[in-house]
Amino acid sequence: MGLKAYFLVTLGDHMKQHESIDLLRQLEEMPEVDFVDPVVGQRDMVIMVDAPVTVQAVANKIGAREGIADLEILRVISMLEHHHPLKRTELFGVPLTSSV
Repeated sequence: MGLKAYFLVTLGDHMKQHESIDLLRQLEEMPEVDFVDPVVGQRDMVIMVDAPVTVQAVANKIGAREGIADLEILRVISMLEHHHPLKRTELFGVPLTSSV
């Protein structure tokens, strides 16, 4: 298992529907890509990747494709890497050692 991330992708305004579908299919064929879902909202696609080396390298590879105007990276982290460090004596509020 590599490094997982979600990419929030905005397509260029010039993209026609068939071009967007072709791009989606091409992205799905990439070995690093777990899935590509078209979405409605501020972004046009959500891509989940499993990067063998670095997330940034995969982002650069995908972001360089014609038709992609912007790409935002959301890296998946484990709960143990969360921004708020856990107390070493607890894990999810449960003591790691029992006191007798």
